Amino acid sequence: MDRIDAMQAFVAVADLRGFAPAARKLGQSPSGITRLIAALEERLGARLLQRTTRQVTLTDAGSRYLERARRILADIEEAEDAVEGERTRPEGRLVISAPVGFGRLHVSGIVTAYLKRYGDVGVDLRLSDRMINLVEDGVDLAVRIGHLPDSTLV
Repeated sequence: MDRIDAMQAFVAVADLRGFAPAARKLGQSPSGITRLIAALEERLGARLLQRTTRQVTLTDAGSRYLERARRILADIEEAEDAVEGERTRPEGRLVISAPVGFGRLHVSGIVTAYLKRYGDVGVDLRLSDRMINLVEDGVDLAVRIGHLPDSTLV
């Protein structure tokens, strides 16, 4: 049993006051939710929910567990959001190389729009018609027009 899945199931059952609504919310079957809660109660050695044919209510132990489970799930979500935010938000320095004419006409406008969207990125736009060694010059992105003598670059 995954403890986080069981916690999420328990919180959903407590919030929605039923196994069927919790199952719909979590995209699982009611019997799957019932099994998760039963395994959780067995592992804890305490009854968390009082079940009747018409409703589900929290026991005292269930109320205490619910408070802590909500905090734990919120902490997990916050931790994941922090990491996802770092991963999805570009930052750092981007070195772009392009021919002078093409760069002025096309690349510079794209770079300006990119910088407006991702302000944490610094762009070094190098416009030159001469061939440079992309690796030695630390170029991250190069736009070249014409025949390339070395086609092994990706």
